[in-house]
Amino acid sequence: MKEINFKNILNPSQYKAVTTLEGPLLVVAGAGTGKTRVIEYRVLNLILSGVKPSSILLLTFTRKASREMIDRASCHNKLCQQVEGGTFHSFAYKIIKQYRKVLGFKNNISFLDEADSADALHLLSTKLGFLDRKIRFPKKNTLKNIISMSINRSVNITTVLEKDCPHFLDLKGDIEKLHKAYIDYKVNHLFIDYDDMLLYLKFLLERDEILEKISSRFSYIMVDEFQDTNKLQAEIVYLLGKIHQNVMVVGDDTQSIYSFRGAYYKNMFEFPKRFANCKILKLEHNYRSTQPILDVANATIEGEKQKYTKVLFTVNKEGVMPELNFFKDSQREADFIANKIKQLYDQGIEFSSIGVLYRSNHNSLPLQLALSRLDIPFIVYGGIRFVETAHVKDVLSFVKVLQNKHDELAWNRILMLLEGVGPRTAEKIYQCILNSHSLDVAFKEFLSDKKFSKELKRLLKLFHKFKDKDLNITSRLRLIKDFYFPIMKKKFDNYHLRSDDLRSLIQISSEYRTVEEFLVDFVALEAPERSMVDMFQKKSDERPIVLSTIHSAKGLEWEAVFIISLMEGCLPVSYSLEDEESIEEERRLLYVAVTRAKSRLFLSMHNQGQNGGIFSFNRLSRFINEKKVLDKLHIDYKKFEKQKDDYDLVESVDVNQDDSATLRRLYDYFDY
Repeated sequence: MKEINFKNILNPSQYKAVTTLEGPLLVVAGAGTGKTRVIEYRVLNLILSGVKPSSILLLTFTRKASREMIDRASCHNKLCQQVEGGTFHSFAYKIIKQYRKVLGFKNNISFLDEADSADALHLLSTKLGFLDRKIRFPKKNTLKNIISMSINRSVNITTVLEKDCPHFLDLKGDIEKLHKAYIDYKVNHLFIDYDDMLLYLKFLLERDEILEKISSRFSYIMVDEFQDTNKLQAEIVYLLGKIHQNVMVVGDDTQSIYSFRGAYYKNMFEFPKRFANCKILKLEHNYRSTQPILDVANATIEGEKQKYTKVLFTVNKEGVMPELNFFKDSQREADFIANKIKQLYDQGIEFSSIGVLYRSNHNSLPLQLALSRLDIPFIVYGGIRFVETAHVKDVLSFVKVLQNKHDELAWNRILMLLEGVGPRTAEKIYQCILNSHSLDVAFKEFLSDKKFSKELKRLLKLFHKFKDKDLNITSRLRLIKDFYFPIMKKKFDNYHLRSDDLRSLIQISSEYRTVEEFLVDFVALEAPERSMVDMFQKKSDERPIVLSTIHSAKGLEWEAVFIISLMEGCLPVSYSLEDEESIEEERRLLYVAVTRAKSRLFLSMHNQGQNGGIFSFNRLSRFINEKKVLDKLHIDYKKFEKQKDDYDLVESVDVNQDDSATLRRLYDYFDY
């Protein structure tokens, strides 16, 4: 093996992190600063310094991440393959198996996966009589998530319900009772679930004799993505390093965006307090983005209240200034982006090198339609395509039967939504619809059945309203939403979030004159392979662009990035506005989105929105509407002046003064 000169292959900050081998170390690694490289070479340096590979423990959030880092280090020295690497849970399982008798497990441990846990909770809910009441009780997966969040956040059930499921707060006593029954069930059957692994590992590490044995075996601890650890995982890290203090954690507090999974970003600030002699190193040299993009990122995160201050920089000082564009409505925003993507493609940027990011999936609906119209292939990360979600398919079924009375699949979906109607009854009703000249006649013989007559009458009343020829597609969708909402409320525990999708659907419908035109675009979206197949036939190696929630985009990068719907209520999302910590996380979300871009960055918002059928005016996101951020963005003042009437603005903008004062006046228009 060739001798490695770390100074020649690492920048000064990376070198310091790689060569600091003893004692506690916190590496604050900014986006794109090469943290994987640091872990790779630090593993290598430890082994070259005489440390046994088997005494090094590398904890990550995915097996893939640990494998990649160890494999990269092994390219330099095969001994690196002997390093113990894996997730917190895989490590916990190994230790639990080793000390199972201490925990009371005499034989092999039976493991409950996520589905098993949910099924057990459903079984216990039935036994406790919670499902026999008229009161709505959470579904099994929701119950599993509530209990899991309680453990991962180290808070009680009530706190979880207050933050994530306030509509179930009245049931907190029952859910707490269920949680206790679930614990008893696991103990009695010698089961452990995914969350128990961390709890039992912590319990074992708190026993001095066991901690000494594990500490002597693993004398060097390394943890990746420390900002994403929850409180329980952080406690495990503190215990693992308690005796020898040789703990290095790598993370970026400004990229902590997973609090909904239990991640606790303050672990980054707690670590130096738990280890008195902790050294703190910052990685700020970015290898991904141009300086103009980094300038926007730095300005965006500057307003965060608690952070490790760092300023990302790059050797590549040149680059196109990021753009901020305004549009009258979401449709114009989507059309602009679709055409811009086509333009970038024509300039030589592959589709797969382009990413479109947004806060919530419903923000992407107009763009999905615009891309389909231009035959641009796309794939959706962080959720399924908009029209493939169950609640949207339900609503579209009503629209389909308005267009085609004989649509069997649509009628079956509608009828099966009605309480008391099963597959056989749905088939009988459908046959009557086929053989009758009106729904009144078709439904007549079924209206006497008390099991579903009430719902069937409600459905009939809805279709009577549709007879009004003056109703446009938007008005019809509002009626459908009103009919469907109580059904959606029973069908989905997260109905309050799905309502946003239906509001987007209604807003988009205002662009269409007829039901037929509306369905043509949505049917195209329901067959996603069509446009992709066409494109692949033209260029067999072509991959689609990515539409992604920002949460699902972390760790990814693209040559060109579009961040859309940058308005108050979208980013920051409306339900975060009353919680300062949630607002701070929304700011970090924007920072993560900006730092995904390599060379081109486009930010955009649309001014005109719709809430409950009433048109409203959106305000630019508070994170963009800051002087230090605005100064780093290119805005086409003349284009804005041209659109002024569309925005209902009465004052003019001085388009000859491209300075921050003019910019500030421009944004004042959005602060009604």
